[in-house]
Amino acid sequence: MITGIDQSNKHHEKILFVMLTILISSFSIFGLSYAYGFELYSKSDTPFGTPYDVWIGKWWNWWISVPVDQFDANGTPISTCLINKAESMVMLMETAIGGKSHQTCDISSTQGIMVPLWTGFYDESASVEHKNDSYEQLSQQARKEVNLGTVNSQVKLDGVTIAVLDETSTMRQGALDYKINSMDNVTEIYAKGFNITIPENTHFPGQQPGTFRSGAHGWYVFLKPLPVGDHEIYYNVGVTGTGPNDHSAEITYNLKVK
Repeated sequence: MITGIDQSNKHHEKILFVMLTILISSFSIFGLSYAYGFELYSKSDTPFGTPYDVWIGKWWNWWISVPVDQFDANGTPISTCLINKAESMVMLMETAIGGKSHQTCDISSTQGIMVPLWTGFYDESASVEHKNDSYEQLSQQARKEVNLGTVNSQVKLDGVTIAVLDETSTMRQGALDYKINSMDNVTEIYAKGFNITIPENTHFPGQQPGTFRSGAHGWYVFLKPLPVGDHEIYYNVGVTGTGPNDHSAEITYNLKVK
């Protein structure tokens, strides 16, 4: 037999369930969807018709072309908007600059965003030993010679962490020893072979000017276009285990998406 009290309790439970459902939905709409309202390209995607391993070559040709007069004596960018937005994929600066950098830029809501966490290239002019290497071998060499150590990095979008990298790479008896502790929403890429053109006034130290066959390797985050409005992308890197080459950097982009 169902009493009036039982019916009343069931009625109250139903009301509480509905209210809880509305509360959770509201939080998802106004809270989580805002904080986590982003989409990433996957490694199998070809953003704007271009595969990841081709984008990394495009990124390096842009970055190597940035002239030395864009930086002060400490290697800090002078420009308040150091960015490449000429392509459908906006390219942000490399973390190898060190220190802290704050940039403010306008971009389009139709453009993706390429965030380099830690990356290196290796061209045929770097060593007589590797002058005749294939493109694939040059990318492997970038991995083995440039991107060693323990790399910790994270990316935040509008204050919320969206990507994390924690890995350690060492060379032991000529073989790469690679341990991934965490690689969330981060893609490791070996570049498809590309030709890199290094200008005489490049900001990148110790380079031979000219056009050379090149390979590259790195860890990147590829964001799909952001909605119209103001957004902040923060990313950092800490590289240890390399002795005098240990390194850290923090970069913030305030983006006005139109």
